Amino acid sequence: MEIFSDVTANNLLFLALGAFIVPLLCAPLRLPASIGEILYGIAMGPFLLGWIELDSFCFLLGEIGFFLLLFNAGMELNFYAIEKSGPRRLGAMLGIVVLTFVGSYLAVWLFNLQPFAVMILSATSIGLPLMLLQETGQGKKPLGQQVLITGTIGEFICIVAATFIAAWNSAGGLNAVFLLSALKMVAIFVLAYLLLVLLRSAVWWRPEYFSRVIATHDPSEIGVRAGMVLMFIMVAAAVRLNVDPILGAFMAGALFSYTFRSKGPLELKFLSLANGFFVPVFFMRVGLEFRLDMALQSNWGMLAILFISMFVVRLAACSVFWKASQRGWEAHFKESLAAALILSAPLTLLVVFGNLGLKMGIITQSFNAAVILLAVVSSIVWPSLFKALIPHLAKREEGRT
Repeated sequence: MEIFSDVTANNLLFLALGAFIVPLLCAPLRLPASIGEILYGIAMGPFLLGWIELDSFCFLLGEIGFFLLLFNAGMELNFYAIEKSGPRRLGAMLGIVVLTFVGSYLAVWLFNLQPFAVMILSATSIGLPLMLLQETGQGKKPLGQQVLITGTIGEFICIVAATFIAAWNSAGGLNAVFLLSALKMVAIFVLAYLLLVLLRSAVWWRPEYFSRVIATHDPSEIGVRAGMVLMFIMVAAAVRLNVDPILGAFMAGALFSYTFRSKGPLELKFLSLANGFFVPVFFMRVGLEFRLDMALQSNWGMLAILFISMFVVRLAACSVFWKASQRGWEAHFKESLAAALILSAPLTLLVVFGNLGLKMGIITQSFNAAVILLAVVSSIVWPSLFKALIPHLAKREEGRT
């Protein structure tokens, strides 16, 4: 059976070229590579140049990239920082997430938006904030640590909430079918716990065997293989239980992160595997599926409301719960403002939720196009304002030393 047709070969050529060229073009523009990859997919798609005709094989590559993206999101969960933060500080960060959901609901009610917009407005992702914190040197500072903990909690809650919404929509409300779906989701968590116990026990009793998992130089790359096996076990279990596979991929990454706290070079290997090709293909696929004609017909007023509300609800939440040092209201507000700006760019989850809503039939192609536009714009504007604010925070830190 012939797998590679002329269309497939042509698609792979342009996808590989995009994965290589786009980051080089984005670097001088200070754009996240994922934004460039979406724009590249739009340009190469059927509504502009039409040079890529997405077939089933390339779609599969994008799905693998999607799973690896969520697996890496789970791996980014910093359990050590969460445990070290203490219950009081952890409660404050959880309060930010909860108040973000409450504020999102109020915004949707106030502006009479469709209910799924609550998930769009409350989406919290750690990927882009982590990159920005590292780039600005804030990752190890109190501001960065609190943002990472908040993002970690928010991302976990958002993924679980999205899975429950998918089950609710599939069942048609609160009924026996939904309760069965909820039990299946509980089964995913039980499986995750059993795998965690098994992995932790194996690492404890046979550390010499598992030292290869996090070894810097291992010709067989056992660590990468172990992570891939764990990811596909959880994805396969989710699919067999008729649960959205995003939960399985995310939980697998979280399990791996919790089991191997000192991931070291292993985390870099996963990032290389995912971000080197598969994740860029996913973002390019998002661009290829983007309906430019519908985006141009979007409700720009609604888009503006979503864009502004996304920031306002986070600023309100951070202003209430942010644990700044006792330096007065001005310092507290500036740190809250910085946290709100960086948390207002949940690129990954906006794309994930847009695709999920479209797949469930909750939102239209037009609304999904608006969500992608929102993801692109928010990932450019709010991080840029965050970077502009950082020097002012740095000056205050210098003044205190």
